Amino acid sequence: MPLRLIAVALLALTPLVAQAEDVDARFDVSFRGVVGGQIALSARDDGGSYVVTAQGRPTGIAGALVKYQYDGTARGTVRGGRHAVTRYEERELDDGTLTGATMTFDGGRPTNVTFDPPRPAEPWDIEPTAQSGVIDTLSALYLMVRPTDAAGACDQRYDLFDGRHISRLTLGAAQTGDGGTIRCSGEYRRLKGYSPEEMAKRPRVPMTVIYGPTPDGRVQVQEIRATSRLGDAVLRRK
Repeated sequence: MPLRLIAVALLALTPLVAQAEDVDARFDVSFRGVVGGQIALSARDDGGSYVVTAQGRPTGIAGALVKYQYDGTARGTVRGGRHAVTRYEERELDDGTLTGATMTFDGGRPTNVTFDPPRPAEPWDIEPTAQSGVIDTLSALYLMVRPTDAAGACDQRYDLFDGRHISRLTLGAAQTGDGGTIRCSGEYRRLKGYSPEEMAKRPRVPMTVIYGPTPDGRVQVQEIRATSRLGDAVLRRK
């Protein structure tokens, strides 16, 4: 249950106010109605820079059967209310195998990517430093789940970079619902760096994002629904 697969499939971004704010959020991840994991995210944003950390762990029956851990950190700058990642680091323990990755960015362009241990080259690999206008998935997750004005929800498009792949997250126009909720439909689409088999099997994933009101009059993501190779996946705020 790699967190990267969950995050890439479910991420969205929203414009944010440039003010100091701490975020602590926890989400249950369920597949076919059964909770199988938890994501904990903590962030500090002082209006000039930000740092966000996240941990992903299997829970319940999955915790007994799946040996998996994810720990990630992303940091960057905030200028004019816009966030730009400068460095991302992750460590994953998957079935006893520990791997790591580090990426640095400058103005939305990857400047260096390293994997530990090094990954073998593939014919469909892309050149990281040739990409532009991208953001790491953890920064994107942070920008999505923190509170925002209702006008900043939905109607977004962002390109995500995980070290080897480029994917695009698109959200449509906001639709208001009962109790101050906001709903929008969208999709995750693979663009570059994927094998022909991956592109043929799941080139796009439909999704739905639901925002709920906060006590201070803003909204924040309460639930994200998408399909996955494990069945219908739901990310729900605790």
